[in-house]
Amino acid sequence: MTRVPSIDGEPTLHVSTVPFTVSARHDLLDHPDLFGLRTAADASRGHFPGISTMPLAIQQAAQAMTATFGARGFHSAAVTAFAMMGGGIPRYPYRAREISVRFDRLFGFLALHRTSRLVLNSGWVTNPDTFEELSGDW
Repeated sequence: MTRVPSIDGEPTLHVSTVPFTVSARHDLLDHPDLFGLRTAADASRGHFPGISTMPLAIQQAAQAMTATFGARGFHSAAVTAFAMMGGGIPRYPYRAREISVRFDRLFGFLALHRTSRLVLNSGWVTNPDTFEELSGDW
């Protein structure tokens, strides 16, 4: 610590670092109890009634993240993904209309926070990726 001339007498902190990129990926079902997924992965009965009327169970769960700090600033992203499978016996007490829509041309999208209507993400798709089936391992 050194003492330097100051206009307001407030201490000053200077921090520096080197550029870096870190990334990580892990299978959440490797430790299902740690992440509270033991029961949700039990396919002998259904779960998630608020998501689907069909009984569901977690089949795969993974997280990935990356963070980069460099000359252009700090960028970070994280994603958690779950693959579901049928669980238990489905019940179909009603009949309903079904509408199918396909967006395979130029299109825009918005991801909104439902309560505040704040736009969290948006984009314009001009060249969609080719569809590829997911393999068994992430």
